[in-house]
Amino acid sequence: MRLVTEQKDLVNEHLGERIDAIVDLNINFVEASSPPRSCSEALISMSTIQHLVDSGALIRIEVDLAAGEQPARLLYGTPGFIEWLGTLLAGAEPPQRLGDATVAEQVDALFYAFTAGKQMIYTRQFRVIRVEPNAVWEFKTPDVRIFGWFLQKDCFAAVFGDWTNRVKDHDLYRGYRISIRRIRRELGVEDNLCVKGSTPDDVVSF
Repeated sequence: MRLVTEQKDLVNEHLGERIDAIVDLNINFVEASSPPRSCSEALISMSTIQHLVDSGALIRIEVDLAAGEQPARLLYGTPGFIEWLGTLLAGAEPPQRLGDATVAEQVDALFYAFTAGKQMIYTRQFRVIRVEPNAVWEFKTPDVRIFGWFLQKDCFAAVFGDWTNRVKDHDLYRGYRISIRRIRRELGVEDNLCVKGSTPDDVVSF
């Protein structure tokens, strides 16, 4: 497994607090310029992905690739997702693990496959939550569910992560879908930074 340990001091724009995300994986977070002083200032210019990064609303997630490989797809995460990812990669495990690999190894393999442009199997590794315009999508491992949306084709923004059993046992799909749609409206990106289609070919190049 490709592992690095890195600690980043990240800004949670919505909560106004700083978080330490300890990353025990081949994942790096790309620091942006200082965020605006107020949320209203941030919303003024959130019309491009870079504006979202500069404002602190999204953080670029980079995955270490093999020699000669170039990123074929892009990953971003909200500050809240980065915080959750930090606890997971620091050793958090579900009460009863379903997969043979550790949770960290599962996420490592999934993020690597996506970023490196490898084949992504629909329904097994990712799927749409509900067929609708501006759909919410789910990334999947045996033990983890990651919810977010595609800013554009081959560019995914992760918003929430949770254990597979917890999501299924409590039927949390609708709640996460509604929350993500609300966050997109608050950021002002529901129309200009959201893939309209809801088929695999709309969001991922194969």
